[in-house]
Amino acid sequence: MAPSPSTCRKLSNNGGFAPRDLSFMKNTAPSVAARAAKKPGKPKAPRTAGPDSGFVPSGLDLENYVPAYLTFVTTKLASGAASTYRKHFDVGIEIWRVLVMLALEEKVSVNMVCKLIGMDKGSVSRCFKSMYEKGLVTFSSDPRDGRVRYATLTPAGREKHDQIQGVALERQRALLSCITPGEAEILIKLLHRLHGNLPEVEKATRAYVHKHVEDTGAQQVK
Repeated sequence: MAPSPSTCRKLSNNGGFAPRDLSFMKNTAPSVAARAAKKPGKPKAPRTAGPDSGFVPSGLDLENYVPAYLTFVTTKLASGAASTYRKHFDVGIEIWRVLVMLALEEKVSVNMVCKLIGMDKGSVSRCFKSMYEKGLVTFSSDPRDGRVRYATLTPAGREKHDQIQGVALERQRALLSCITPGEAEILIKLLHRLHGNLPEVEKATRAYVHKHVEDTGAQQVK
């Protein structure tokens, strides 16, 4: 049972419904000066990269690297939503995402959630277990395949969804308040196109790795 096209469209409009993604790590290691101060003897002065140091930045231009900005936006959106939902509704962002799916579909399986949201099976299974323990869902088996279980919203689950939905939509309104309605419409269309193009990204990645990484490694072994 695959998610309907309308489900995909509706899910994209739910505020706070951002894929879980990697965040940039903060450098928490002690500074050179701090490490030197802990050692006996004369501390060494920290080295600084002055104008004559010879250092030339050669990394990605984060101001124009699209994956970086998608990461910035989705990570911070998801973090803010998760904090609010845990504090006020006692659920995390993953449970909210499944609640959204269940409000649009009569029932969903682990594979359906994985396919649409991108969560791994282990995370979805734990999410289902937590939702069941909270009384938000019930389970039923597929009559054609006993190994497949479907989750369905309980009245308590529907109430929880409706409570969070108001906050989610307000977060979306605030997010889009810096652009015009016309720009928002264009943005949504572009996001749909980018999402649909993800298989091409993986295809291009495999081809690049095969040509520039695997072949190079094989030549070095020889």
